[in-house]
Amino acid sequence: MLEKPNKLRVSLIGGTVIGAVSGIPGLNLINCCCCAGIWLGGFLTMYLYKQQLTEEMIPMESSDALLLGLMSGVAGAFVASFIGVLLLVTFGPVGEELVKSLFDRLFERMAESGSIPSDAIDQFKEQLEQSLRDSSKPSSILDNLFLSLIAYPMFSILGALLGYAVFKPKSPPQTTPAH
Repeated sequence: MLEKPNKLRVSLIGGTVIGAVSGIPGLNLINCCCCAGIWLGGFLTMYLYKQQLTEEMIPMESSDALLLGLMSGVAGAFVASFIGVLLLVTFGPVGEELVKSLFDRLFERMAESGSIPSDAIDQFKEQLEQSLRDSSKPSSILDNLFLSLIAYPMFSILGALLGYAVFKPKSPPQTTPAH
């Protein structure tokens, strides 16, 4: 039997998808739905890996899914951080301005409806502005990378395991011998 294909290339492709979905503003909203973009990257990694397998190779196992999900999640965390830093250096705090304008409109509507006292809205605005100022600091970028190195592999592994469940080799039906 032939050895299994190399996992690095498909993991880097899946990680690039995870990083792009997570790092590009607007596109990263996909992750608001239970980290769907990260699941997708793990699932894609398993699909690409399955495409490389031939009949002569050792069949795919769940341990392959775990390893591929882990590798693509780690790659995705680094790619997303790189994209975030690249966008910050290139365009400045564009995301901060977008978030601030969205929340300003939300706060205005809440003040008009009277659902939240105006002093509470002022506190929310101050906290948001402080958080946005801190988000472009190097320590915040490293904190984000650290958290991504924990979360992305977990969700990517789940996506890869889902891919394994879909793409795993079908076992022949078990027959019991007649007595």
